[in-house]
Amino acid sequence: MSLSEFEIKNKNRDANHIEQKLVDLDYDGKEKDVTNQIQRVCNLSTVYRDLVRNGGDTISFFGGEYRAGNSPVDNGDPSVGSVEAGSHTAVHRWIGDPTQPNNEDMGNFYSAGYDPVFYVHHSNVDRMWKLWKELGIKGHKEPTDPDWLNASYVFYDENEELVRVYNKDCVNIRKLNYDFIENSREVFPWRKSRPARRSKNSQVEPTGPVETVDKIKFPVRLNKILKVKVKRPAVNRSEAEKAKANEVLFIKKIRYDSGKFVKFDVFVNDKVKPGEITTPCDPEYAGGFAQIPHNDMRNMFMGSSARFGLSELLEDTNTEGEEYATVTLVPRTGCDDLTVGEIKIQLVPIVA
Repeated sequence: MSLSEFEIKNKNRDANHIEQKLVDLDYDGKEKDVTNQIQRVCNLSTVYRDLVRNGGDTISFFGGEYRAGNSPVDNGDPSVGSVEAGSHTAVHRWIGDPTQPNNEDMGNFYSAGYDPVFYVHHSNVDRMWKLWKELGIKGHKEPTDPDWLNASYVFYDENEELVRVYNKDCVNIRKLNYDFIENSREVFPWRKSRPARRSKNSQVEPTGPVETVDKIKFPVRLNKILKVKVKRPAVNRSEAEKAKANEVLFIKKIRYDSGKFVKFDVFVNDKVKPGEITTPCDPEYAGGFAQIPHNDMRNMFMGSSARFGLSELLEDTNTEGEEYATVTLVPRTGCDDLTVGEIKIQLVPIVA
């Protein structure tokens, strides 16, 4: 898909991304010198990662809890949802105009709604929610907490009258009197786009020493690559055990300047040969953490965390039997003053 396919126009867009340019769903502000075919494969892998591998349970997909009365800034570190941390934010920045002071319009929180494509983009979030549910994977279900179900929003309707809408009224899309008609040629490719398993013959053991996470003094500033070994809760789990719980990597107590576009990538058990570059098409890429900036909020530090599914990744990197997972955080942009407070791996029960 390219922006030129849309008739909706807006002056503040990246001119280099308008004419027949495939979107980069892992965009970090830098152009990737790859063919359209490779970009397409990586995009499909990214959607699979957002909806399947990293969206294995309610919190991983929707994000952490935010309740009435919580401070908007000092709110702990609720996790960001898998789509929000990945492809959704990437598209915001990919469309925004880098010649504008704050990457207006789509590239900044305050101005994104000025671009008509914002509404297409956010309608697609609803579509991805529906696709996530319809995958039929155990654990793919909405929150059941009354606080979430009864959360409400006030809008003006078509008669300019205020109406209140509740979350509980939106979980069944048919109640909204519309649906998404899916083109199987577009939907099914990403469902089959689990990154290919790494050949054992192409893997090499790392030569340099890597410290275990318990030896690291947190919080750690991510102004350079961070590589640590993290103890796993279990090894060589059976299929029956995997059906009961997902193995999940937690990057917690992230503190970042909300006035900046920030992004870092996460790799696990990256054993490729020297000189080879791991991409979003590869199984070692766990995903990333990205946030678009809020204008005029420089030095306003926010807290967050991120979750990355490991069950499939460990299979595809031939590392299920290893006691420790080697986790690598690679800063991409805006991370000079970003800090991470905790890294751990846990088993998250799958709720039917």
